[in-house]
Amino acid sequence: MANILKGAKVAFVGGGELCRQIIDLILNFDFSGKKPRIVGVADHDPQAEGMQLARSAGIFTTSDYQELFKVKDLEVLIDLAKDDQLAEEIDKRRPRGVRFLNHYEFFSLWDLLQIEGEKEKILDQLEENVGSYQNIRGLFEEFSNHLEGIVIRSAHYSLDIARELEESEKTMAQIIQGSTIPTFVINKDHVITHWNRALENLTGFPAAEMVGTKRQSIPFWEKERPTMADVILDQYEEGELWQYYGEKWKKSALIDDAYEAEVFFPNLGQSGLWCFFTAAPIKAHDGSLIGAIETLWDRTEEKRAEQQREEYTNELAALCSLYTTLSAPLPLHERLQATLKDIQRLWVTESACLFLKGENGGYQLEHYLGRKELCQTGDSLDSQERLLQVLNEGDVLINNRLFSEGAGEFAFLAEKGLGSVVYVPLKSRFSECIGVLRLGSKEPDYFVQEKKNILELLGNRIGVTVENFMLQEQYIKSEEKYRSLFNNDPNPIFILDSKSFEILDCNKRVREHYGYLKEDLSGVSFLRLSSGEDQELIQGLKGLSPEQSVLFSKKRHYRKNGQAFYVNINVSRAKYGELDVLIASTTDITESVEKDAQLIQASKMTTLGTMVAGMAHEISQPLNVIQVCSDFFAKMLKQGQKIGDEDLWAISQDISENVQRAAGIIKHMRDFSRQSEVVKSEININEPIRDVFKILGHQLKVHGVGLELDLDPDIPHILAEHNRLEQVFVNLVNNALDAMDEKKTREERGQREKVLTITSFMEKNEVVVRVSDTGIGMPKEIVDKIFEPFFTTKEVGRGTGLGVSISYGIVQDYQGTIEVDSEPGKGTTFELRFPALD
Repeated sequence: MANILKGAKVAFVGGGELCRQIIDLILNFDFSGKKPRIVGVADHDPQAEGMQLARSAGIFTTSDYQELFKVKDLEVLIDLAKDDQLAEEIDKRRPRGVRFLNHYEFFSLWDLLQIEGEKEKILDQLEENVGSYQNIRGLFEEFSNHLEGIVIRSAHYSLDIARELEESEKTMAQIIQGSTIPTFVINKDHVITHWNRALENLTGFPAAEMVGTKRQSIPFWEKERPTMADVILDQYEEGELWQYYGEKWKKSALIDDAYEAEVFFPNLGQSGLWCFFTAAPIKAHDGSLIGAIETLWDRTEEKRAEQQREEYTNELAALCSLYTTLSAPLPLHERLQATLKDIQRLWVTESACLFLKGENGGYQLEHYLGRKELCQTGDSLDSQERLLQVLNEGDVLINNRLFSEGAGEFAFLAEKGLGSVVYVPLKSRFSECIGVLRLGSKEPDYFVQEKKNILELLGNRIGVTVENFMLQEQYIKSEEKYRSLFNNDPNPIFILDSKSFEILDCNKRVREHYGYLKEDLSGVSFLRLSSGEDQELIQGLKGLSPEQSVLFSKKRHYRKNGQAFYVNINVSRAKYGELDVLIASTTDITESVEKDAQLIQASKMTTLGTMVAGMAHEISQPLNVIQVCSDFFAKMLKQGQKIGDEDLWAISQDISENVQRAAGIIKHMRDFSRQSEVVKSEININEPIRDVFKILGHQLKVHGVGLELDLDPDIPHILAEHNRLEQVFVNLVNNALDAMDEKKTREERGQREKVLTITSFMEKNEVVVRVSDTGIGMPKEIVDKIFEPFFTTKEVGRGTGLGVSISYGIVQDYQGTIEVDSEPGKGTTFELRFPALD
């Protein structure tokens, strides 16, 4: 073995004292010109003696032994750590072509190395002392003493190994003996060396009878045959394994060269046991087989549980099949008849009878399978009582011992050949018993209590199926009634998704009013029927809570052909099946809106008619300016005088400004006189207030009325229409002028000044406008009637009584309010409030 190291590149795992001695020896002796070359040392302690000497000698060192695998041309790797597990790990991972020596193998080699080194030293000294007997004798004694020391150390090392093996054997025996897992061990001669207490309890065979024998198969098999441990030792071929274990064996996935299997041993226990067992080889350090160990686990309870699970799985599969049959898209009688066939296949019964509760409270046979006579009874009263008993108790009733003696249903069934019978209540989802399933078998004790839960589940499922069918019939009738009411409502109705506002359904009136088919609107947003993004409608729909309804008035919708019309939309929130929906009903109010517009337009025309003189005055002023400028030009031309540039520029500016003033007055009259539409946009309420005085400005002067405007310049916008609001304020201003004129005629001249005050401001998220006058005022009985159509306090021919009423309707269209505060002799204040936009 010493030749392994001669001239070889060597590395050590373990850098302790022994490593230091070896390095020192190799560095200081020649080995006859074939000295080994140390190329690396590995140890987790960098301060170990061998690691320090290696570093001082320029040898590669590392804390990870796997780094040694990367050393170029490494030939021999030696374990000096005395760790069997580490040695086994290194041996598995070493590169191909690298020789590995564990510490047992190297210890013998170490002795030879020391002898070789001492021999070379003595030979060198002998050459120097040739002819000196005394010196040669001394060298011989020195060499002998050195050999004696090596022998003594080797003997001590062997004793240590023997003691370690003995201790290891004792430890292994204690581990095996103390293990709760039944275990036995055989040596290479198939003799039992260990048979622990757990195995004694499993087999009933004590260790005293088994250890030292080859009877390891006797407790398990009826006749002697190889155990799995014997198979491991003899290294059977797979074909032989199949002969003994069939498909029940396999190679272990956790232990190399080990086998495992699961077998029923009829000789174990009172009625046999299922055991899972594993057999593994026991190897010496050189890999040779020296024994085998076999462990067993009692799997009987698990196996029984597995068999029960398999039975339950089969029953569950059967129930699933029954559930599938009951849920099939077939008429109820076909489903129930098919279910009875499945039940008969599952329980192999002689009869299956299905009784359902009738309108009179009794039970009637609705379906049966098998011999019909077994579903009829000799005593119908006793049969009804039995069924009513199941109804009242609501529990499965089993009679596993039928006798023909006596009278009644049980005796009748026994005479017909039945040995046992079971009654299963058919329950609805609210546990109401709506029928009974009766199964009969010719075998006594056939319907075991363990099947009771399954029978209850079956009864519940049949009951729910029957109930669902009845509910479905009611639902179909209810659906037909709902659909009739839905389609015959005089107004279009839409069912909307509460989140997206998509149209889910609509009635037939939608086609008549809108021109769309139901298919055209399916999935279309309800908002597309109106013009643009109606924020009022969107916010109103989003904020609608359950059981609440809201009315959106005067909304413009469009028919399929593009024609616009006006509707009131009434929306409520409700459940539509399982969906949370909005129900929107629209009413066509186009005719009403057009009449309102005609009234407003007539009121405008009346206003313009009464103000023709004022408008003429407003227009005559710019025309007079233009005429003066024209006369000036004519005069200068006639006299042949040149007009200066500054005068020419100033006159042209006057003409331009007065033309624009006249054009603005005419444009505003035209805008005011046009018929306004019921639309909403964001406006500043101060703008229609100011525009009123483009029309009525001259009237205030004629009537001698002072105007005080206090309008908030930062007031928020509202949703309204400029032209319609201007009409409101024109009506209020005209009424104020009339009221102040009437007061003036009743009182002495100069008693009180006539003043019209209009203010706008923000209050509690509302835009507020107050129109106040110093007129005659009104008593409470007149104030209470002021908003009624055609009510007026003016003389005949001076008013229609529609102005305030029209104003009230316009304000309401924009979700506003209008209130009156008046006191006779002191004046009147109209207060208008509108929701402010964010």
